Amino acid sequence: MNASTLALLIPIIAIVGGYTLAIMKMRQKNYSASNAQQAENQALRAELDNLRNRVEVLEQLVTDDSFQLKREFKRV
Repeated sequence: MNASTLALLIPIIAIVGGYTLAIMKMRQKNYSASNAQQAENQALRAELDNLRNRVEVLEQLVTDDSFQLKREFKRV
């Protein structure tokens, strides 16, 4: 390998290596963001399930016959 070929290959290898490192960093960043989104989604789903259970209990209380009787007595 002569000096001119080597002088041409060194910058090409440096440029390709720089792009490769940049791509690897972007992929790692996207992977980390994806994990954070998954954790947030899981927390939101748990909160949603909790709220659904609470609404279900409230619906049972409101549709209960004794609750309606109490409302009738208060109205009279």
